Amino acid sequence: MDLILTPRGLLEHSRTEAGRRMIRYAATSAVGVAGTQVFLLLFLVALRWDAVPSNLAATMLMSIPAFLLNKYWVWGKSGRAHMRREVIPFWIFTVAGWALSTGAVAVVAGLSEPETLVHTLSVMAATITGFGVLWILKYMFLDKIMFGTDHHTPYDEDYEREEAVVEAQATASATES
Repeated sequence: MDLILTPRGLLEHSRTEAGRRMIRYAATSAVGVAGTQVFLLLFLVALRWDAVPSNLAATMLMSIPAFLLNKYWVWGKSGRAHMRREVIPFWIFTVAGWALSTGAVAVVAGLSEPETLVHTLSVMAATITGFGVLWILKYMFLDKIMFGTDHHTPYDEDYEREEAVVEAQATASATES
């Protein structure tokens, strides 16, 4: 089904599983952005850290709940997180977003006086911009490659059980023949 970018088309799409998944992804992203901004304020204003370390700490702290929300709520996956197939690719996107946002933070941090409202708001906006650039690409990667409905890795428990049953049946058939 193609996504039609009209109010009626978007409403119809929101009633499909793919549409509900997009809404959950957007909600998860909103939680991540809000949490990152709260941490940024804490580090910049309360702890008086520099902009770049504040951005790094806020990003890394929020990446854990973001991963868990994406895996378990947005895509409805279960079981342990697999390091190579899930955690590392997710972190690669997180680090890429951090790098983009840090570049933007470094630029705006030099344009204003530290510990001012303009400085704090500029750093917050730069962080959002850096991650916003990757937001759609990350969704497509998570949906089509990592967690999507048609994606199964050898590490999904259900898939492993199905594979074991098929293998046992094949072995039993081969020995009977």
